[in-house]
Amino acid sequence: MSKIFTIRVGDRLPALAYRFPFSLATALGVTFSARDADSGLLFIDRQPAVIANGTYIIDGVSTLLSPSDANAVAFYPWASGDTAAVRKGAQALFHVNWPGPLQESVPSEGYERFVISENF
Repeated sequence: MSKIFTIRVGDRLPALAYRFPFSLATALGVTFSARDADSGLLFIDRQPAVIANGTYIIDGVSTLLSPSDANAVAFYPWASGDTAAVRKGAQALFHVNWPGPLQESVPSEGYERFVISENF
């Protein structure tokens, strides 16, 4: 089981990162949606994510990422208000827009999970 991403109320960094099981080289874009796991309330609805393309510091190591990587990465940069409330559990999906009328939601099974913790 992977570690659940945690961010604190009011924080906008770090961005939530997701490693796709495929290349995003031909993707037209990626969006992000999230809902409260308890209430089912959608609080982020298809907001733009950023497909990684360049050098990033990940766990203290400089890493080159490209949309053409076999396991491409996208980041969701938190918008003002996204982290305004404590959420003991949230479920998220990334939506990839492919050429033509094609869309793919990932993960295809289950959800990406995260928590918004109290802050002081």
